[in-house]
Amino acid sequence: MMKRIISLLIVFVAFSANCYAQDVVRVLAIGNSFSADVVEQNLHELAKAQGKSLIIGNLYIGGCTLERHWKNIRSARRSYAYRKIAENGQKVGIAKQVKYSIQAALDDEPWDYIMLQQQSGLSGVQSSFDLYLPEIIEKIRNEAKKDAKLILMQTWAYQNGSTHNQFAIYDYDQMRMYKSIVKAYDKVFKNRDYGFHALVPNGTAIQNGRTYFGDKLTRDGYHLEKRIGRYIGACTMCEVVTGESVVGNTYRPKGVSERDALAAQKAAHAAILRPNKITRIK
Repeated sequence: MMKRIISLLIVFVAFSANCYAQDVVRVLAIGNSFSADVVEQNLHELAKAQGKSLIIGNLYIGGCTLERHWKNIRSARRSYAYRKIAENGQKVGIAKQVKYSIQAALDDEPWDYIMLQQQSGLSGVQSSFDLYLPEIIEKIRNEAKKDAKLILMQTWAYQNGSTHNQFAIYDYDQMRMYKSIVKAYDKVFKNRDYGFHALVPNGTAIQNGRTYFGDKLTRDGYHLEKRIGRYIGACTMCEVVTGESVVGNTYRPKGVSERDALAAQKAAHAAILRPNKITRIK
């Protein structure tokens, strides 16, 4: 009898451990400061409030383009800072500029989601995707775990009045930049050869947010403002990787009111529902 009880306990523990491991969602961003705005703050906490455990990685080079990722793959360059958030929420390697390669990051965890994006200023330039994405995606498909899902993060338009030199591509017009980004990302996302699993429509989420908060969701004209701006970005990402609506999520950053948090959540959720169309948030 005792042996049977012990055997059942062993099976139960093994089963529980297996279920626990499956409950952890692993997300890797191959990006730059825009991916840092979205995945390094608030995302872990939002998912936790929904009962989900995340491990998050961000391969970071400031202003990195798809072309540079492509070159780094070809030459196996160890030129990335690798910033990681563990399952317990602890940040690892945020301050240390450890030189990592894309290969090293792909090997670090059995990633469930791997996110790609274009550099912000080039995000509305269609040709800047097609020259480099095929080889980048091929590398990921060959090296990541078999069922890893590729996701594409739509970046956001700059704030009107931004002095970013690439804003000139869009005649310093926010709406023109937004529409160019939506068109480019929509085409890339729908290209079956790329096989993207999901779009993270942060360009539309931020534009939705601007209908409520005004044109002040960036801190320097292009990077997201640290409270509401980043929160909207993380809310959008959270919906994609958890598959659950973020509206009503109980987590909000310090200094963000309940009313503003709800508006941010609605901006993100509306973008998930209508990724290519601006929704006025009330």
